[in-house]
Amino acid sequence: MNKRYIDYANYNIWANNRLANDLLKQNDELLHKELVASFPTIRATVSHIWIAEKGWLSRLEKNDWDVSDVLNFSGNNKQLFDSWRATSEDFKKFVEKADLEREIKFEHKGEHFSIPTREIIQTVFNHGSFHRGQVVMMMRQLGISDISQTDYIEWVREKERANF
Repeated sequence: MNKRYIDYANYNIWANNRLANDLLKQNDELLHKELVASFPTIRATVSHIWIAEKGWLSRLEKNDWDVSDVLNFSGNNKQLFDSWRATSEDFKKFVEKADLEREIKFEHKGEHFSIPTREIIQTVFNHGSFHRGQVVMMMRQLGISDISQTDYIEWVREKERANF
């Protein structure tokens, strides 16, 4: 059962890397340009994806929500992407050894929750896909058209081609 989640972790890393590589080709100021979106800038959107991965990993490993690394981050865009990539790799390492059925119990805003590890993992990866799509739309608003595919099916195709 873990294999499916490990595959999805590998896809998440692949997609994050493709997006980060495309963004690193752009002028740094573009990542700070304000747009109409869920978050005001590309950089803010990427930071939000990183917060979710970092926070949920912290919750899964330590039953804590520690995103201080992200909230206190002041590095340049390359350092941001490198830190985000490192968190995605750490998340994959967690998935490789995770007990997917373990219930994660936590409190948020006065409410108590209990969610299986597998559902949190799935949610984190879906969340990343959702916001990567938003970043692509933001890039298009900025006139950037050379954008790599990050769809799951493209990852599957690329993986299959590599096996031939």
